[in-house]
Amino acid sequence: MVVLSADGQSLAGISEDALPTQALTEAVLQKSTGAALPLEVTAMPFGESPMKFSLLALGAVFALLGAAVVLRRPDLQAARMFGVFAGFASLALAVAPDSGGPGHQWALVAQFIMEVGASASLLSFVAALAGESLWSRWRFVQPASLFMAFGCLLSICYMASVFVEPSWYEWIRPVLFFYMSISVLSVVGLLALEVGQQKEPALRHQSRLLLWGIVLSSLPFVAFTLVPEALGRPSVLPAHATILALALMPAFFAYAILQHQLLGIRRLVHKGMVYGITAFALLVIITFAFVIPLSDRVSGDKYPLLVSAVVVGGVMLFFPLRRAVQWLMDNLLYRDTVGYEVFLDGMHQDLAASDNSPDASSGIAHHLAAVMHLESVLVFLGDDPGHSTLVASAGRRSQDVLANLGSQLQDGAHDAGDRDYAELRWESDSLMLVTLRSSGRYLGYLLLGPKEGGEIFLDAEKRLVATVAPFLAVAISKGQISEELRDLNQRLVRAEESERARVASDIHDGPLQKAILLAMDGDTISHHEKGKIAHQLVSELREVSSRLRPAILDDLGMVPAVDWLLENLPKPFGLATHFSLRGLNEEERFSPDVELALFRVTQESVNNAMKHAKATLVEVLLSKEVDSLILEVRDNGAGFSSTIRGNNGLGLSQMRERVVQLNGSLDIHSSPGYGTTVVARIPLGS
Repeated sequence: MVVLSADGQSLAGISEDALPTQALTEAVLQKSTGAALPLEVTAMPFGESPMKFSLLALGAVFALLGAAVVLRRPDLQAARMFGVFAGFASLALAVAPDSGGPGHQWALVAQFIMEVGASASLLSFVAALAGESLWSRWRFVQPASLFMAFGCLLSICYMASVFVEPSWYEWIRPVLFFYMSISVLSVVGLLALEVGQQKEPALRHQSRLLLWGIVLSSLPFVAFTLVPEALGRPSVLPAHATILALALMPAFFAYAILQHQLLGIRRLVHKGMVYGITAFALLVIITFAFVIPLSDRVSGDKYPLLVSAVVVGGVMLFFPLRRAVQWLMDNLLYRDTVGYEVFLDGMHQDLAASDNSPDASSGIAHHLAAVMHLESVLVFLGDDPGHSTLVASAGRRSQDVLANLGSQLQDGAHDAGDRDYAELRWESDSLMLVTLRSSGRYLGYLLLGPKEGGEIFLDAEKRLVATVAPFLAVAISKGQISEELRDLNQRLVRAEESERARVASDIHDGPLQKAILLAMDGDTISHHEKGKIAHQLVSELREVSSRLRPAILDDLGMVPAVDWLLENLPKPFGLATHFSLRGLNEEERFSPDVELALFRVTQESVNNAMKHAKATLVEVLLSKEVDSLILEVRDNGAGFSSTIRGNNGLGLSQMRERVVQLNGSLDIHSSPGYGTTVVARIPLGS
């Protein structure tokens, strides 16, 4: 439309820069048909315009609700689509006062685009909310996309009518009203179908709440404003009145979230958001109640230092007041503050009373769940993040968390890397994955959360967990060491008894029988036979003594001892051997402990290859580097799976313990069908 006159002043031939900028009381517009349209215009300040304030407040409600939903469920498409709808609706309401009269052309275009976007995104939100249960049967995704595409085309045509061809406005305006009406009616009909066909009572009740919210909030605007104007008739009620019913939509939606966990959201506004809102409100109050009044009373030109002092005083006043307000909220509203002293005292008593790793882990889990108000605490231990084992759990939802976050836990443990903790999401809940390390060694991790009521972890709680995690790791490591020592003691006792039984058997079956024959009286055995038996007795006793500790090891050193060991293997096994040196000679000697450890590793490895792996070839390589001695024993036997390494046998664990006692390392590489390689590395300074 073209403005012909304003306040009785003709605007024909006047440039755009010369147009009046003051508030107008009357104007005459020219329709596209050429007819004149007289108007009376009244401009009111913001404070004197309740309707404008109501629209802006309603837009702010939509914006806050949409932002809260997206922040709580950023992973859910329905939540993201509701955020888009809430954004379009809030902008449409914010622009509405400026586009309802002879305002700027861009305000008109923005209003039109926001209305089209709100209509299309509302339909997409309902489609995403219903999911496959309904739309797979009705094939609704394609019509929704076409509806959105038509809205984009309609917006382009409207911009052309504003800036290029004003005559198009006469038919675009009713098309927009039909477009918005079809969107609302389609949403109502589809939600009604969802209510009738949904089998789960909780989801059906959620859909029913949304249906009533959209009906009560949208139908007054559609029935009394959009449809009559689309049909070319005057609206029954003005738009600024019926549009206020839209306030029922966020109210119903918030109620469905708070009471029935719509979109899986258990708490719409968590404690962190409330802290932020109250801090902002407190800052505004201090600014307008303290800083600005005092600054107005003091002339900034004459007393600049005093003005600066007022501002600094307001800032200093803000921080203690913010802490006081948060304390009041924690103790009067939430009553779920973390009892740090109770937590630390209980943790100390529990850890001091138990040196058992599972008991310590269980105590940690229950203390954390009770003090931090957690619905689940899981404790995983292991030397590999991808293969950690659950050793303790606490909280009423621990099994639900474990069942729903199985694979995600391993990914989160790997992603945590060297960080103290990482955050995970489960629907609208936040969880903390806390890494446990002691002396640089990875022990496992804790999975904390969700918190009761769907709250999030605050910074103070994260700092508490990050502070106590190293102490928990030390306590768990202490329990593990105690278990390992007990297990080692039991295995050493069993090994000692086994060795005693073997020596007793060797003596009983050989030397003892021959000693009995020699002790027999009479002429049953000739003098020659007694000499022969005595010689065999000496040989067998020497063999038993050599197996216990070969004298050649002490007299000549490790290289001759290993050579003697390989040459005197039992012949029935048919084991071929090959012994080689690298970087040292046969006469070179090392400390007795190092020589004994490497000899026993060789002896045990060869015995395993011969008796268990059924190998036909064993290769032994002894090499010397700058600062260490390396023994490598390789066989071509059956091999074994690494998952059973050192489970119940004494041999592999004893080899490792001998080497570790000398600050060395033992690596065992094996797989079924590909033999076994044992590599022992001992520092020369040991």
